Amino acid sequence: MKYLLLFFAFSSILLVSCDDLSSPYPAGKPCKSYIDSTLVGFWEPVKIENFSESNLPLDTPMIAIAPFNNKEYLLQFLNIDDSGKAQVKDMGTYRSFISNIGKQKVANVIMISPEINNKIEYIILPFEISGDTLIFYSFYSKKVNQEFHSTCQLRKFLKKNIGNKSLYSSIRKYKKKYFNKIIL
Repeated sequence: MKYLLLFFAFSSILLVSCDDLSSPYPAGKPCKSYIDSTLVGFWEPVKIENFSESNLPLDTPMIAIAPFNNKEYLLQFLNIDDSGKAQVKDMGTYRSFISNIGKQKVANVIMISPEINNKIEYIILPFEISGDTLIFYSFYSKKVNQEFHSTCQLRKFLKKNIGNKSLYSSIRKYKKKYFNKIIL
């Protein structure tokens, strides 16, 4: 069965594991975000490099990324069967926005749902696009022994560690997928 993941997923992504770095604060302000049209579309997983003891699923669904407004993206995970019929994968629906840490883009991903115990958590996913490939880098929360009490603290951590692969839990790669027809 083929999978389709809708959104900007960063994340994610998601693709998101409980072991990915999260923060009560995003890596930037949503008002400074923008829509990058190269992110919009369907992304099929092609490779997951797991550097941790976490049990990342290898059957990650596709990500569908769509503009939510002029600053944010909507992320949805979908399964696509052989006939082209799409089914929403029960992983939640997410909103995301882009922050820049120097030249590095970072997705700030949050689930759209009532907060659990009044707690909001952003999943922090540095990413890049290379040709038709979307690559997410996930920090392993168990290797980051730091709590973030502000966006400023999180940004300082990211500036210092964005290239430190020893802190990653995984690298997830997705190829842009083009469909003749999708049935919802």
